[in-house]
Amino acid sequence: MFNYTDGRLWPGLLDGMPEQFQTQVHEPAFCRQDGTLDATFVLWRRTNDERWHAGNHIDFSPADDDEVDPDGSWLLDILCDDIVSEYIEHAKDVYEIDLDRAVVEHVVALRPLTDAAVSALNPEVELADLREKAKEYGYPTTAA
Repeated sequence: MFNYTDGRLWPGLLDGMPEQFQTQVHEPAFCRQDGTLDATFVLWRRTNDERWHAGNHIDFSPADDDEVDPDGSWLLDILCDDIVSEYIEHAKDVYEIDLDRAVVEHVVALRPLTDAAVSALNPEVELADLREKAKEYGYPTTAA
C-alpha cells in the first residue's frame, strides 16, 4: 500500500463525496481495527452519474517528487482500459466460460438487468434471485 501518512488519509481525499456514500467511510470492511478508513484513493459513482468522481482537491504534496502515482491509483488502470474485453478475458481465465460481449457491455453500461442478460451470464441464476441484491447496490432491474 502506498501511504505516506502513517494511516491518515490524503488531504482532500473525501472532499465532495455525496452524503449517500458517507457510511462507507466507516464500513468495517474498508477500515482498520481502530475504525479509520484504510484507503489511498477513493472513487465514487452514483447510478445516474456519467463518470466516476474523486476528491475535489486532493493534496499529494507530501509525496516524493519521483512518485508517478503516489496514491496507488495505478491499481485502477482496468477502469481506463477496455473493461469489457478485460472482464471477458478474466471470465475465460478464471471461470472457464465464454461470455457474450453484448451482455457484458449491457452490464458495464448499467442498463437494467433483464432475465435474458442474467441468463446469458449464468444460466443457473434468474433475475428474481438477484433483484434484492441489485436493489441494495442501486443497480437497475426491469420491473418484477
